[in-house]
Amino acid sequence: MSSADGWDLTVPEDAAELLAELRRHGVRPGQRLHVVRADEEPEPSSGEDAPRPPRAKLDFIGSVHGGPSDLSTRTDEYLQRGFGRE
Repeated sequence: MSSADGWDLTVPEDAAELLAELRRHGVRPGQRLHVVRADEEPEPSSGEDAPRPPRAKLDFIGSVHGGPSDLSTRTDEYLQRGFGRE
């Protein structure tokens, strides 16, 4: 995790190293910090390379007014392509 307001930190053995790390992130003397202890390894980022959850398939779509059957037979394809956004 790394952002303007937070970052992952492994506490070093040397206090001077800890102080240097805090200063690198812009922490000033007298500034308050909110520290949360992480007991587990961080989860992978949710960027483009992260696995996406499986998409649900649409089981049925119909037209009340008897529209073209193309929409009902190719619904999954339209949803996959994003309604023309290719």
